[in-house]
Amino acid sequence: MAAQLESRIETIISQRNQLETVLASMLEGVIAVDKDERIVSINRAAAQLFENDPASCQGKSIEEVIRSPAMQQFIRRSLTNKNPIEEDITVYQNEERIIEAKSAPLMDADQNQIGSLVVFNDVTQLRRLENMRRDFVANVSHEIKTPLTAIKGFVETLQQGKVDKAEENSRFLGIIQKHVDRLNSIVEDLLALARIEQKDEQKEINFEPAKIVDVCQAAIQLCHPKAEEKNIRIDLDCEKDTTAIIDPTLIEQAMVNLLDNALKYSEPQSTVLLKSHQQNSDVIISVQDHGIGIAQKHLPRLFERFYRVDKARSRKMGGTGLGLAIVKHIAQAHGGHVSVESQLGEGSRFSIHLPHVK
Repeated sequence: MAAQLESRIETIISQRNQLETVLASMLEGVIAVDKDERIVSINRAAAQLFENDPASCQGKSIEEVIRSPAMQQFIRRSLTNKNPIEEDITVYQNEERIIEAKSAPLMDADQNQIGSLVVFNDVTQLRRLENMRRDFVANVSHEIKTPLTAIKGFVETLQQGKVDKAEENSRFLGIIQKHVDRLNSIVEDLLALARIEQKDEQKEINFEPAKIVDVCQAAIQLCHPKAEEKNIRIDLDCEKDTTAIIDPTLIEQAMVNLLDNALKYSEPQSTVLLKSHQQNSDVIISVQDHGIGIAQKHLPRLFERFYRVDKARSRKMGGTGLGLAIVKHIAQAHGGHVSVESQLGEGSRFSIHLPHVK
């Protein structure tokens, strides 16, 4: 009997250790609470989520461990509900986080509810991506619908023969052409984004050692006509020997987009500076203008697709709202990132940070 008892105890200990190992290895947070709202079991992920130590949480009430009132209310609801419940809960720990909480009743051998089992999963990034996708669909629909509505209206007017004068006829056709060009620009930029993302996912970007100064000069050459039109000087400050492993065509496209943006929002007879410098093992390419500047509240969202600081002004200047998003994706495809610094009335500096400088 002693041997059998010892064997069973060893089996129970082994099973408990296996269960603890499984719970400790889970990325999701798991908490079991009894009917008195005291914690029966908590894994490492859940304890870290609420900034606690797992060992110190055992036997404590949920108020002592979980500081979020919304989370406490969810657990209380789960204790009085015999059916599983699910809810997204926003908590604030240094930054806003969205936690997906799911609960199920905890039953004893006689199927009596003795508590609740709650599983937590941090879905902040997932929900942000979902919101961005919804915003993107709404924005692209709006951006395409606006010119289409105008085109339809002018075409119907011309079809009905309500325009007698040749000058008016020509003016209407010019407006239609302008909106068609705008639609074409939006489609081209969307296709460019899709190609960059596809190449990045399939590792098809043509990386090669290239001198940054050569790419900068090519970008300036492409933007020269627009700069001349507004009498804006583009200065270049670039070390001649700086070399990076890049796709020259994509980086040139990113520079052109940043220069084009700077030229749009700069006053005539001003200066735009294209600069590159090496910082540790990285190279930073920046475009500095002395234009209207951007309010601080807009900076975190500037690189989102179709995000505009001033919608009316952006459309008037012919922007598609995708130029900065393309720059961001090109930088990310190179393993880098983008940044922006700006002050209202003083101008802006957009930077591309690229790793792997040779």
